[in-house]
Amino acid sequence: MHGNDGPRRAGRRSRAAALCVTAVAGATLLTGCSEDSPPPSVEFGSARPAGDRLGIQAPPNASVRLSQWPDGCKLLTNGEIQAFLPQAKSFEREPVKVSILNFDPLAESDPGTTGDVPRGGCEFSFNLPDGGSSDYANSHITVTVTALADPALIAKRYDEDKQDKTKEKDFTDLAATWGPEGCYRVGGVTGDEVYCRQGPYLFELDGSSSAEGLVKDPGVGAKPAENLAAAEKRRTIWTEKALSQAARTVAARMS
Repeated sequence: MHGNDGPRRAGRRSRAAALCVTAVAGATLLTGCSEDSPPPSVEFGSARPAGDRLGIQAPPNASVRLSQWPDGCKLLTNGEIQAFLPQAKSFEREPVKVSILNFDPLAESDPGTTGDVPRGGCEFSFNLPDGGSSDYANSHITVTVTALADPALIAKRYDEDKQDKTKEKDFTDLAATWGPEGCYRVGGVTGDEVYCRQGPYLFELDGSSSAEGLVKDPGVGAKPAENLAAAEKRRTIWTEKALSQAARTVAARMS
């Protein structure tokens, strides 16, 4: 998929136990304290699309000129993300460049419909409840438009791509259950990859979160099976609670 593969960590969290200083009758005593209390659990809401409709109409049996494509970093507002992730804060955006080829590689493309779109997608980064330092974004959602054309061409391309991915790991046909006219998902390196269509748009979503408030870290000394189970739970929650609502929000803007 387009975009970055996973969360970037600019720092390491420290979870060493602290020492408490207690004054008793003029004497200073050092007493052991427990580790920092765990962060609050991540809360989830539901999609509440609030941004302007994109309002792009594709010409019959043709692609939209690249100059008309929307800015990927405006596909989700901070408020729209907070609608389904109320504790999200410290937002950052990083544009994702998309390279567009002609739908029919054997035919000549219409002028201005192929090439690079510097802001065709966007990685939305933010913080969710976590232990220790919060000086880096621990959660990410990337939304990337990969084609913008006549809805009939988009539907055909979507069906072809879906068929090609049916044998990939964790393939699931979501149909229209997430809001867009069609979506399916497959397992990625750090999280699920979701592919959707809505009218003249073909778009993708992925992302992940390392926030401890999402799933508690098994901790030092955990068995490999425990770490794998926690990672799988984290991936499932992020896909079903965050990516699903991001897809629903974006699709409403595209309608």
